[in-house]
Amino acid sequence: MVDVTAKVRDLYQEFGCTAVIRPFTHKDETTGETVSVTISPQYSILRVGDREYYFMRESGAFDGTSIVARE
Repeated sequence: MVDVTAKVRDLYQEFGCTAVIRPFTHKDETTGETVSVTISPQYSILRVGDREYYFMRESGAFDGTSIVARE
């Protein structure tokens, strides 16, 4: 039986494609820190606590950071 996921992953790596990640939220039980990934048309956004890290969706290149405003 062929592992299709492994084949697709290998093709992505061979052609230098960026990683595909689904949006998620995870609360670290040890530190209490929340980590999440969201997606916009232009960016994949990694949030760790109050910091957001922006990565271009097409290239995966890091594009900057911001701090989440508290209300």
